[in-house]
Amino acid sequence: MTTTTYARQFRGPAVASSIALLLLSCLINISNAFFQQPHRTQKRTQHHTSSLCISSTADQINHATLANKDLDRPTAQQIVNNILCPPNEERSRNKAGTEAFGQDRNSNVITNDDPRNEYTYGEFPFDSFDVLVDLAAGHLDEIAPTQKKKMIDVGSGCGRLALYAGLTRSEWDVTGIEIGQQLHSLAVGSLQRGIKEDWFRTTGDTASADESEISFYNGNVLHTTEETNPYFQNPQSDNDTVQSVLSQANLLFAYSTAWETDSAQSFNPELGAMVLSSKWSETLAATCQNGVVAVTTDRVLNPDHGWKLLDRMDVDNPSVWGSVGYISVLQK
Repeated sequence: MTTTTYARQFRGPAVASSIALLLLSCLINISNAFFQQPHRTQKRTQHHTSSLCISSTADQINHATLANKDLDRPTAQQIVNNILCPPNEERSRNKAGTEAFGQDRNSNVITNDDPRNEYTYGEFPFDSFDVLVDLAAGHLDEIAPTQKKKMIDVGSGCGRLALYAGLTRSEWDVTGIEIGQQLHSLAVGSLQRGIKEDWFRTTGDTASADESEISFYNGNVLHTTEETNPYFQNPQSDNDTVQSVLSQANLLFAYSTAWETDSAQSFNPELGAMVLSSKWSETLAATCQNGVVAVTTDRVLNPDHGWKLLDRMDVDNPSVWGSVGYISVLQK
């Protein structure tokens, strides 16, 4: 929260200086008192029915298996909002989102038309996520009723939605893919916090066939070079891993509200929707398996690349005064 102080102007410069110093001293004392308060964690509910088993690597924890039954959705929302991604760390998450832009080599101010804006934006509501993902899962059941659902959150940020999906969908494999290293690190940190708060527990490096998994990967789903995307240069090995993981998914979620639209046809009158740029529609079509069902927000995947629109749904999204979710299937 930003605090703005309005001070009266006094004729005597000495008096004005004294008042300014007094106000500054008060603000410092208040700030110190605030930040020296002991960290308080919400008491865990007695109705704990789910935990995640985490496997660790030498550098960081980015993989988990889901054990026991999934949580009810209100409880899972409370866990994510108050324990895994607590409100007192919102400033850190916002800062990580800003830093994810990367350094501007010319030290230019980032304006509204900067292409990096599509990579960092606000948080999508849990309830709206549930509505759209449930709708997509229903369509997937009609296409492949016996398949285990393997969902990827493309642009998973600090891992908020992926963690929530893992807690509430115990029979799914859930993966978060994030291009920004800072945001990915926050997602990994949320898993580590879960261990300390006893919501997660460590396990072996591999999961059994009947266990559901949740994992986070840092990399670029697009085939870009330093020339086409100078702001995010992930190691090629990480990008290759992301491509491999993406090829195994049968359900995608993308909060694409701020993503670039198609340069040739930004609006499709036949579909009545804004159209995602070819770099998204074409790349996802080339990497993903046939029959994958994708959820996008406020932009539809381009049918010219094999995406067929199945459904749409208006959902709440206070950040942009409401969103439209589009459910598409890939038919190569």
